Amino acid sequence: MKKSAYLSIQEVAERFGVNITTVYRLVKRGKLPAFKIGNQWRFSESQLEEWVADQVTVKWLLADEAPSLGGTGGRKKE
Repeated sequence: MKKSAYLSIQEVAERFGVNITTVYRLVKRGKLPAFKIGNQWRFSESQLEEWVADQVTVKWLLADEAPSLGGTGGRKKE
């Protein structure tokens, strides 16, 4: 049997190592690509892969542009 190109919310939560509630929250906020079939959320594997790549790229770009804090972790030296 061919593996489905679509994942359930449980499968997405397991894949990312997060709680199902976190996945629901991301979907509700429009941050995670998903669609509904009846009353069940489904996720395209290819769209999830693109989403992950975008998240990594954004974080990399932001880290590259962030100002240096001098290695103190933002804490004042005593």
